[in-house]
Amino acid sequence: MGELILAFVLTFLVLIGLVLALKFGRVPSYRPDRDSVLKLLHQVVDGTADVRRWDLFLGMPIQHDEILESVRVQCVVLHEGLDGQPPAREGLDGQVYDRAGREKIAEILTELEKTLSEEPITREF
Repeated sequence: MGELILAFVLTFLVLIGLVLALKFGRVPSYRPDRDSVLKLLHQVVDGTADVRRWDLFLGMPIQHDEILESVRVQCVVLHEGLDGQPPAREGLDGQVYDRAGREKIAEILTELEKTLSEEPITREF
C-alpha cells in the first residue's frame, strides 16, 4: 500500500511540474537583431560563417522585422535555387558558399546596408 501511495505522489508531482512548465514557460523564438544579421552576412562573405548559424537563419522566419525577413527570403532563394536559378554551391574548407554564392550574398549585404542607412532612426507607432 505504501508503494502505491509513493507512486501516486510522485506521479502527481510530475504532473504538477508539467502543468506549471506549460503555463509559465515561453515558446522558444528566434529574434535576431539587425547587427547580428549584418555580422552573419559579413561572415558568409568572408568565409568564416558557422554553417549551423546560417542554416538557422535560413530556416526560421523573422516575424519581428520586415527588412530582415526580406533579406532572409533573398538568401533562401539563393540557397535553394528558386526563380529559375541554380542553387548556390557549397564552398571549400567549410565555407557556406563558393565564390559566386559569396558574391551574391555580398550584393544582398550591400543592399541591406543601404536600406538600413536610409531608414529613419526613430519610428512613430
